[in-house]
Amino acid sequence: MRKLFFIAVTAIVLVSCGKEGPQGPRGRDGRDGRDGTKINTYYFDVYPNEWRTEGNYGFSGYYCFAEKNVSELTSAVIDQGAVLAYVIFGDYDNQLPFVEPLYDNGEYTRIIRYDLQPGKIGFIVADTDFRTWNPPYSNMVKFKVVIISKM
Repeated sequence: MRKLFFIAVTAIVLVSCGKEGPQGPRGRDGRDGRDGTKINTYYFDVYPNEWRTEGNYGFSGYYCFAEKNVSELTSAVIDQGAVLAYVIFGDYDNQLPFVEPLYDNGEYTRIIRYDLQPGKIGFIVADTDFRTWNPPYSNMVKFKVVIISKM
C-alpha cells in the first residue's frame, strides 16, 4: 500500500512539473493614479428620531429605515465598485445584512440591511413579525460604510 501511494505521489509531481507557458501582457503600474482603487470609510450615527417607516404595520413589507447622504456613492461606484456596510454594536462590526434573534411574546428575527442609491445609503431594520417598533432602537446606532471605487 505504501509503495502504491509513493508511486501515485511521484506521478503527480512529475506530471505537474512542466514547461511554463508564454508570458502574459505587462500589468498596470498604478503610478499615475488612474489604474488603482480608492477605499474610503465613513461612519454614520443614526439617532432614534431619524428612523422612518414604510408599509403598513403588521403586514408584509413593513420596516423602519434611515437615510444618509454619501456624495461619493455614485452610479459608477454602485455599478462597478463595491460597498460594504456594517452595524456596530459595542466593539463588534457586524457586516450587513445582519440577522439577530429576538424574543417578545414569541420568537422573531430582526434583519438589518442596506439599500444604495446614487448619493444615498439607506439603513433598513425589519422584524419577521412585521411589527418593528419605530424607532427600532432607543439609542443611537452606529454604522460603518466602506466604498471601494476605481481611481
